[in-house]
Amino acid sequence: MRYWMSDDDFFDDSSDDQPEEDDQQDDDQYEDEEQDDQDQEEEPEEDDQDPDADPDADDPDQDDSDAGDEQPPDIDDEDLFPDPAEEFPDATDEDFEEDDGNWSPDDYQASAGRLFGNHEFFGDTAFSQRESEGYTHFDNPGFRNAFNSVAPGMTDTVHLFEQNRLLHAFGFVAPFVLQMLMARYTGIDFGHVDVSVPPRGEPSVPPQPLPPAYANVEIKPAVDLRKYATPVGDQGQTSRCSAFAWTHALELSRSLKQLDTPRLSPSFTMYQFQKMQGDQKDHEYAWSGGEGTVGGIEPGQVLIDNGTCRQTLWPDTSKEPVGGDPLLASDASHFKMNATPLPIAIDDVKTVLSAGCPVHLAMNTGSSFSEVGRDGVFNAAEPPSGRHGRHAMLLVGYTGNYYIVKNSWGTDWGDQGYCYIPKNVLADAEAEFVAVLLK
Repeated sequence: MRYWMSDDDFFDDSSDDQPEEDDQQDDDQYEDEEQDDQDQEEEPEEDDQDPDADPDADDPDQDDSDAGDEQPPDIDDEDLFPDPAEEFPDATDEDFEEDDGNWSPDDYQASAGRLFGNHEFFGDTAFSQRESEGYTHFDNPGFRNAFNSVAPGMTDTVHLFEQNRLLHAFGFVAPFVLQMLMARYTGIDFGHVDVSVPPRGEPSVPPQPLPPAYANVEIKPAVDLRKYATPVGDQGQTSRCSAFAWTHALELSRSLKQLDTPRLSPSFTMYQFQKMQGDQKDHEYAWSGGEGTVGGIEPGQVLIDNGTCRQTLWPDTSKEPVGGDPLLASDASHFKMNATPLPIAIDDVKTVLSAGCPVHLAMNTGSSFSEVGRDGVFNAAEPPSGRHGRHAMLLVGYTGNYYIVKNSWGTDWGDQGYCYIPKNVLADAEAEFVAVLLK
C-alpha cells in the first residue's frame, strides 16, 4: 500500500468517525432536583451543600498571608496512605528515600520495577499498546520530514499507525499545529491526537512557604487520593486542560469532605476563567479553551468565589450549555471550593498530599506524554523540553519518588487516565505547583 502526501493524490477517508461521546454524565440523578429553587434567595456566600465547612470560609482572602491560619483537613481514611510493606512487597527502603537530586535514570528505572513491576502492563509503551489494538507502526521517512516541516520536532510527539489500510495519528501537538495537519493531510485520522497549550508568556508565580500547621504534617511513604476522585475527564482537542485540572480538584475536595459530588463542568469553569483573564468571548470559545489559562492562584480563587455548575448543564462534549448564564451561575453557587490556593515548591508537594490535599500542576511537555503505555510510568531519562507546549493536570498522590497524576486525555491514555511521573522529570519541567489547602 502506497500513501501519497499531496492533497490531490492522498486518499480521503470520508468515514471520519469522531471520537465517541464521553459517557461522563453519571450525575443524572441531580438533573431535575434543584432546578425549581436555584434562582430563589440563595446568596453566593451561602453554600447549603457545605454544612461542615469552616464558618470563616465564606470570605476567602486572596492574600497569601491568609493561608497562615489554615489547618489541615481531618481525613480519617487509612486507604489514602498505603502501607509500603503491604502494597509494594517488592520495594526496598531506598525506594521511599527522597531523591535530593542524586538519583540517576537507572535508579528510577530500578525503583519503578520494584514499585510497579506487578502492574499488568508494566513495561508497556504507546507503541506496544497500539499493536495490541491491531495497529501497525507506520514509520516513513517522507512523512517524518513532511511533519517536521510543519512544526520542527513534531515527530517526537506524533506517531503514525496503520489499520485496515488507513493511517491514524496518535500523540499530542499544540492546537494550531493540529489544525495545520488536518488541513494538509485529509486522509489521516487525527481524532486520537491530544492537545497541549503554548506558553502564555506570563511570569511564573514564586512559591510561598506552607502555613505552620501544614508544614508540620508528617510526610507519608505513599499517598493515593484516587479513591475520592471522580472519573477521569476527556478535554478532547481543546485547550481546557487547566479548567479540567481545577474542576477535578474541586470535585476531589468535595468528595474528601463527604459532600455531594456530581460531575462538574470544566467548560463553565473555563468560561469563568476567561472572564477573569479578560479574554471571554462566547460559550463556544470557552469550550475550545481559547489561549489557555493563566497560572497562579487566580483560577482557584474563581472556584472559591463562584464555584462551577454541574456537567448536566454543560457536558464536556457540548460547545453550548443547555441553559443560560444566570442558570449556570446559580447552579455553580452550590458547588464552591472551600480551600485556599497556595503556590508551593516541589519539596513541599509531598507534605501537602500527606495532609490529604491535591495539587494543581502545570508543566512543560515532552515525548514521554506520547510514549507512555498502559502502566502509566514516565521515562525518567527524558526531561520534558516544553518544545511542544505545556499541560496542566492534578497531583493526587505519590509512591516513593513517583507522583500520581490525574490527566484529562481520557481513560485510553496511561493507566486508565493516570500516570506516574518521576520527581526528576517534574524538577526539569519548569513545573508550577498550586496547592489546594482544604478548609
